[in-house]
Amino acid sequence: MSEIHNPDIVYISPSELVVHPNLIEIYGENESRPALEKSISELGILESLKVSARTGVNVVLAGKCRLQIARKLGISLVKVEFVESNSPEEDLKLVLDFNLHREGGKTHFQKFHEGQYWESVLRPLAKERQRESARRLNQPNDSNLNHSINESNSQLKKGKRVIQEVSDNLNISVGSYHKGKKVFDFILQLRKVQKFRAAVALEKEFNRSIDAAYKFVCDQDICNQVIELIEAGSCCSVEDGIAWMRNGERNPFRHFKLDHVYQFKNRLRPELEIVGRVIGITNEFVVFGFRNLVNMSVEVVNLRPRQIDAQLQDEPSAEQRKRIFRLMQKFSDVFPVQVSLAELLKLPNLTDKEEVLLRVYESDVFEKTWEDYRKQIKAMESTNRNRDNIRAA
Repeated sequence: MSEIHNPDIVYISPSELVVHPNLIEIYGENESRPALEKSISELGILESLKVSARTGVNVVLAGKCRLQIARKLGISLVKVEFVESNSPEEDLKLVLDFNLHREGGKTHFQKFHEGQYWESVLRPLAKERQRESARRLNQPNDSNLNHSINESNSQLKKGKRVIQEVSDNLNISVGSYHKGKKVFDFILQLRKVQKFRAAVALEKEFNRSIDAAYKFVCDQDICNQVIELIEAGSCCSVEDGIAWMRNGERNPFRHFKLDHVYQFKNRLRPELEIVGRVIGITNEFVVFGFRNLVNMSVEVVNLRPRQIDAQLQDEPSAEQRKRIFRLMQKFSDVFPVQVSLAELLKLPNLTDKEEVLLRVYESDVFEKTWEDYRKQIKAMESTNRNRDNIRAA
């Protein structure tokens, strides 16, 4: 049992401290702990860092986040307690003991990193207990049969106790620990073969749900395909990848592009035209603009990809759309004209009356009328300014 070498609190510069590598490996190099940072900025470091000087270097065994926040806030001295340790193995044991009830919560991935080290510490102790039990059994008054049966039972119990103890330390069930180990090992394997995107996505799913990640890893066919999708950048999460695979296509939105026109197999409603233009794409819907044949206005309809039974059509208004864009640029400062032109762009095609409207906007008569209107506006603004100046004087 390690003891506190100096029970008094001492203060050391953060620059004189280094973090134990296992702390970084288990919990990550940089953690976001906004509540802890706020507390330290207001009250200072209340709980001392636990430090070992066994190698002549001040190694932090507990308090990695507090040290990082102190450096970030420019705190010149931090509270430290030195603890005795006689070996690297005892350093690791102290790291695990001190961080067993770590505040701020742990992700599943962090817990199973801890579990990996707890097993490395506890299994040698269990084997030593087994050897000690075997030595006690090898007494002259015991039969060989009893030796074999008792030793077998002893080994089985000892093995179970290690897993049980690790699970208890991690505050999860033995069943969840067995499932989580499979996922944890798979994530490490993905990192080893440099499939880092997939490793990050699976770690996120693992932190969300051990059971969901376990089921995903066990379904090798889906798992391998989704990993390839993530690595190719086609999706970013395990959940999205599974959904795409089950839908029978990688991305149900990939066929749809803004401004494309589709002819539907059946009218969505009797009053709507059978063709529609894609005017928007959201996380849930493909947004279509249809012409309402009753009042000839634009009607917007949101459809999920699986609801769209339609065929892509050649653009029916290509030249007219080019003219609309030119007019929008020409009259960019005329809001009513902008609105009417923008509405025209939502329609799948233009009627003869709408074609006449375009020609009016393009005509010299409209441009001259608009220039006259601008001159009148400027004259009115000038008159108003002069009137205001006279009143102010």
